[in-house]
Amino acid sequence: MNIENMHIAVKLEYDKTSALELPAFEPEEIDYWLNAAIRKFGKTRYSGMNVKSTSFEETQKRIDDLRTLVESVTVSSVSATHSDYPNGYRWDLPVTGYWFALSEEANIVVDTVETRVGIIECTVDEYRQRIDDPYSEHKLHYTLAKPLRIFNGLTVELISDGNYTIDDYHLTYLKAPATVDNVPAGTTDCDLPEHTHDEIVKLAVSMMLENVEQPRYQTYQNEVNTIE
Repeated sequence: MNIENMHIAVKLEYDKTSALELPAFEPEEIDYWLNAAIRKFGKTRYSGMNVKSTSFEETQKRIDDLRTLVESVTVSSVSATHSDYPNGYRWDLPVTGYWFALSEEANIVVDTVETRVGIIECTVDEYRQRIDDPYSEHKLHYTLAKPLRIFNGLTVELISDGNYTIDDYHLTYLKAPATVDNVPAGTTDCDLPEHTHDEIVKLAVSMMLENVEQPRYQTYQNEVNTIE
C-alpha cells in the first residue's frame, strides 16, 4: 500500500472497537509513528529481537522482510585514503543510508596475483593483540590472508601485514529504510516489501495506543504478535 493508504489503515486500526474517545493524531504525528514502526520493524527483523526470535536470513520470511533494503558496493584502492594504521587502507562508508553490515570481502594482491578473500572483524582494543599474534589470519600464509577490518567512525579500515596489498573492498549492507512522508499528501512511500505494510501499520498503532496509555494496548499487542 502507498503512504496515503497506510495513513487510512492507521486511523481505522487506531479507532476500531474503542469504547473511549481516543486523542486524535495529526498527519505529521502519524508519519512520526509510522517511521518509528518502520525503524523498529527493520531492527527487530535484523537482530532477531522479535516474537519469532529469528534474525535476518535465518528464515525465508526474514529474507523477504528486508530484501529491498539490501545494497552492495565495491570500492577500489584508488579511492582509499591515508590510514593511521601501518599497512592500512581507509574508505568512507556508503553515504546512501548505511545501517548494518551483512558481508564483507576484499581483493588482495600477492606478486601480481589477485584473490578475493574474506576479512577478519577486529575492534580497536583487539588490534594490538591481532598484530602481535604470529598465527593471525591477516598474516600472509603462502598466497592467502584475510585483512583485518576496523570500523572507525564513518570510515572502514582494512589492514594487511605488509606482504600483500588490498585492491578492492566489497561490502553488502542493510540500508536505512526510507522516511515516509504524507505531508504534503503522498510524498514518500514505504520502501519495504508490500507484505510488511500491514505489520508496520499494526506496529505503529500499537505504539500509538501505548503513547496515549490506552488500556486496549495490551490486547492489541497480542494481536500484533499473531501476524508475525
